[in-house]
Amino acid sequence: MFDLPVNTSKQRRDYTRFRKFLIKNGYAMMQYSVYSKIILNHSVLNFQKDLLKQNVPPKGYVETLVITEKQYTNIEMIVGEGSRSPQMNKVERLIEL
Repeated sequence: MFDLPVNTSKQRRDYTRFRKFLIKNGYAMMQYSVYSKIILNHSVLNFQKDLLKQNVPPKGYVETLVITEKQYTNIEMIVGEGSRSPQMNKVERLIEL
């Protein structure tokens, strides 16, 4: 989850660069400024945290939250009428590597 200022053109470029970094590194957008990624183990987690620290813009604010695969599958999406269609968060949707 992140909050980045976008008041100046440099800040907007930094935001775009950070967002592209996330997508390039396998993060998927859940909501605006909320991205998720499946991490296989703690060493990969630590590596990803280091990459985030190296790429966060100077005035950026990033929070990480680690949840288990089972907890992730229990995410329940509630949408209002006319909103995007809900996606099923089930174990069957996960991609095994």
